[in-house]
Amino acid sequence: MKDKTSFFIRGFTQSATLTFISRISGFMRDIFIAAFLGAGVFSDIFLIAFKLPNLFRRITAEGALTSACLPIYTKLIEQKGKSFADKFFKVFIFRTAFFLFLLTIILQIIMPFFIYFLAPGFLDNDLVLDQITTLTRITIIFMPLISIVALLGVATNVSGKFWILSFSPIILNLCLIISCFFISDNWTVKSLPLALATVFGGILQLIFTLIMIKKFGILKLSFKRTNIKEYNQIKLYLKRTWKKFLPAAFGGGILQVNLLVDTVLASLLGFGSVSYLYFADRIAQLPLGIIGIALSNALLTSLSKSSAIKDTKQFSKELIISLKIGLFFSIPASFVFINFSELFIKVLFERGEFSSLETNQTAQALIAYAFGIPAFIIIKSCQPAFFADGNTKTPMYIGFILLLLNIFLSYTLMHYLKHSGIALATSLVSWIGSIMYIVLLIKKGKISKFKFTFKYDQFNLFTVLIYALKIIFTSCLMILIMKSIFYFLNIYKINEISILLFIVLFGMLTYFSTTYFLKYIPQELLKINVFKFRKVN
Repeated sequence: MKDKTSFFIRGFTQSATLTFISRISGFMRDIFIAAFLGAGVFSDIFLIAFKLPNLFRRITAEGALTSACLPIYTKLIEQKGKSFADKFFKVFIFRTAFFLFLLTIILQIIMPFFIYFLAPGFLDNDLVLDQITTLTRITIIFMPLISIVALLGVATNVSGKFWILSFSPIILNLCLIISCFFISDNWTVKSLPLALATVFGGILQLIFTLIMIKKFGILKLSFKRTNIKEYNQIKLYLKRTWKKFLPAAFGGGILQVNLLVDTVLASLLGFGSVSYLYFADRIAQLPLGIIGIALSNALLTSLSKSSAIKDTKQFSKELIISLKIGLFFSIPASFVFINFSELFIKVLFERGEFSSLETNQTAQALIAYAFGIPAFIIIKSCQPAFFADGNTKTPMYIGFILLLLNIFLSYTLMHYLKHSGIALATSLVSWIGSIMYIVLLIKKGKISKFKFTFKYDQFNLFTVLIYALKIIFTSCLMILIMKSIFYFLNIYKINEISILLFIVLFGMLTYFSTTYFLKYIPQELLKINVFKFRKVN
């Protein structure tokens, strides 16, 4: 590959483009759920039941399993050849699948006790607890299915076909949208069709991924006998992978664990709070999913390649580019959601069972989550730098500290700001975490210390500050234009959907044209064809 950075950039653009389509389908899904269930007890029941398997999805597809397995798989390809690496990988998948299905059976048995922890605020309502338990016993089947899909995504990402894993969530979203039309008061649990669709969607995602793997010859799915020497070597690498898994699960999935904490604490505030946080998080997750997860997946794959051949200069360069791309997209997104939170919620969700009161409550949570969007993405860019080197313990230690801080701040702030205080605590903790990661990367020599320089290809504390200030300046200009259009259209009583479309369109036009003219756009993004979904050699 002539330009090593192109693998990372193309991986990012593939993931980001398909993830954008996936998130749009996810919004459509949530619009239907909000319309059919509102933001009250019925939606709370399903969202709590969906939280546990969704937590596993995010930790596996966006964190622990891939973070533990991908660097070792990549190094084996470089050092021992693809044949041996594939044998190791297939054994790892088989053993992981067996463990996950066993875990699913155990969770089915202890589910009533587990729900007491997941929704402590509903302990005095036996009917609601029983319905949550029933749905969670169904949705938990999604957990092993999507975890296997995530693992197979390691092979597709390493091959350069990042789009396969990024496309698969669209299948789940379509299943959930269709299932909304079967929601009825006649069911014992009103949202039962959504739970069944979750499992069906997981099965279809697995089938789709297997078909794509076979079509492109990414991984031979058949098992061949290995000699004793190879088997012993595979066992050794399996042991190394599992040793890194638990630290990676906690460190890489800390944001998702904190969001789970948000749900648990929100249940203590009464019906509706869980739903307010969920719908707000879904909008805040748009830039995190499109940019943060795309950067993390592409960067982990690319950095693992650089680490395998000990190319420290390329390793540092790609980390620098990732952080710049993260700042470029996350800061304006944060500004937009903070200034137009209520408009977004109203246009997307206020219909059917979702009232104006629920719009106001959800908008408050969105403002709190939006404050932390840049920090969320910085963490997603920094973590792969540790995982690619095989260091899963440092993110675990940081994750443990952030978890304790989140519990403390959430419990404190919820007494003053209700559910918005819980969301704000998650954002504050993410900023603390991003600072911790950057300081450690400076100590490890991955980011240069404070140095006065204005060169584009340099990245240190000074250039971070300067670049962030540039993006803040252009973001303020964008918001000024958007607010002017917003007030102008309101005078003529234009409907909210048209207003949102206009201000978003002109906001994006203002931001991208200004940053292009001032050369604030990370130049690497301008050199790669975003829609070129071919394998990168």
